Amino acid sequence: MLQDIVKITKKVLNEALVDDKNLNSPQNVYKLYKNLSKVIGNVQLVANHYLALDFTEEFLQNSSWGDPVDKWRMFFNKDLKSLNSSVKKYLQSISSLCFEDEHENLLSKQYRCKSYYGFVRDEYNIGFVEPCGSMLYVTSLDTELKNPNSIYLAKHEKIDLTTFESKKELQAELLLKNETLKEYLLMLKQYMQNRYTLEDLL
Repeated sequence: MLQDIVKITKKVLNEALVDDKNLNSPQNVYKLYKNLSKVIGNVQLVANHYLALDFTEEFLQNSSWGDPVDKWRMFFNKDLKSLNSSVKKYLQSISSLCFEDEHENLLSKQYRCKSYYGFVRDEYNIGFVEPCGSMLYVTSLDTELKNPNSIYLAKHEKIDLTTFESKKELQAELLLKNETLKEYLLMLKQYMQNRYTLEDLL
């Protein structure tokens, strides 16, 4: 989970944030910064709100939602839905980055633009827990594509969250990846501070 987000972030921003080239739009860079910031906040929420519970917590007992696992599933899926929405916006905004006087965006060597846009809009899902179960289903971007013209962009993953240990493992994984995203958020901030005025960003 989040492997594709981290990999795409590294790939695009390591190429984009270089000293000798200018990106085509300060506003697009600022929009990307805001969207990445929202992703980071929502990853924090998913990791620390309802994910890593063992179902003995008092606030899960005697719930109108049913058994403790039912309340956990409902609120965890709600957190995942918020994360999914912010990730989709982030993926669309990062695909808008290109250098001045260049027409192709920095993801065009890996994904065909229309296929990427449609997949992120219609199929991408950072994750949801199945009804009446504890299996997390993820539909992410395949970052190992050999053919940039491929229309099959999906990578499917299942994560079993039946045990408390598996939930803690996913929590640790998400928090670690979020630290990487925070590093790139800081890079974006420094890039904007070094290159743009407030007027450029408005």
